[in-house]
Amino acid sequence: MDWKNIFKRRGSHTPSSVVIETPRASAPRHSDNRRRALRSQQATDVQIDQIASLDRLLEAWRKVKANHGSAGVDGVTIQAYERNLRANLEQLAEALKHGRYHPQPVKRIYVPKPSGGARPLAILAVEDRIVQRALYDLIAPRFERQFLDCSFGFREGRSTQDAVRRIVELRQRGLRWVVDGDIKNCFEAIDHARLMRMIRAEVRDTGILRLIEAWLKARVLNELERRDLSVGTFQGGVLSPLLANIYLHTFDVALTQARYDLVRYADDWLILCSSQRNAQAALSAAIRALDELQLAINPYKTRVVNFDQGFKFVGTFFVRDDHFDLSPSSSFNGDGFNSR
Repeated sequence: MDWKNIFKRRGSHTPSSVVIETPRASAPRHSDNRRRALRSQQATDVQIDQIASLDRLLEAWRKVKANHGSAGVDGVTIQAYERNLRANLEQLAEALKHGRYHPQPVKRIYVPKPSGGARPLAILAVEDRIVQRALYDLIAPRFERQFLDCSFGFREGRSTQDAVRRIVELRQRGLRWVVDGDIKNCFEAIDHARLMRMIRAEVRDTGILRLIEAWLKARVLNELERRDLSVGTFQGGVLSPLLANIYLHTFDVALTQARYDLVRYADDWLILCSSQRNAQAALSAAIRALDELQLAINPYKTRVVNFDQGFKFVGTFFVRDDHFDLSPSSSFNGDGFNSR
């Protein structure tokens, strides 16, 4: 390994150890049985050694560094970790290969919400962020192949603006009644055993599965109350939104198969309907789908509303035939916020 040249490289590159799945343009169409066999084979391709690749860890480090962030419970900053980067990554790679890597406790802080109250946020140790980033880059594309078009949150190439455009399109089709839904304590309430079964459908390597389970069981140190907490999937790690999307994929499937027009951004979601009666039926369907996942709606944040009344979603206020950006960067012109 020529580390002198590696550390001079910039931008992304493809490690030689990564399995690249590029279907041939002229390949014949597979039968359903053949597709299932290929999918089973592909699930075995992802291995812990790929995460332990020095090239992959270096690329993950670059992304972690670009995101900045403060130190975790160990007090190690990004700058401190970088001072001995080569030795640190080599040591991390060996620990991953030989099963000696164990996540550190997660520091939890509370950040104020614009609407009031505080949102819990987890801060991982720098080294844990590197491993999570490497794992995310490896497995996220596999699950992206399954995710539906109604899901917009924390996905590559998708944004709140895409969700807004979709809502506007559905409104223009005459769907003016809306189930404005929120999942109660979604990240904390995720059932580990069920989530791991979903992950095993795509990832078979025991090393990777143990790694994900270790993060799910990581102790969370509550800085406000000075005590350890046990949570489902803490918010703050790069892997957490992916795990939430994997878990909620079943919710997406249930509602779209029932022919409801769903727009979901993480644990916030809308179902757009043609009438109040249809919206009430959609709400009942959503409650049933969440119950199957051992989740529940937040009754204080879930309601049936129409566009004439107005509602807020992903930082945008929708009312009648217009919508307004509520982000701090938007301007106020005397009559209201500037429309997008």
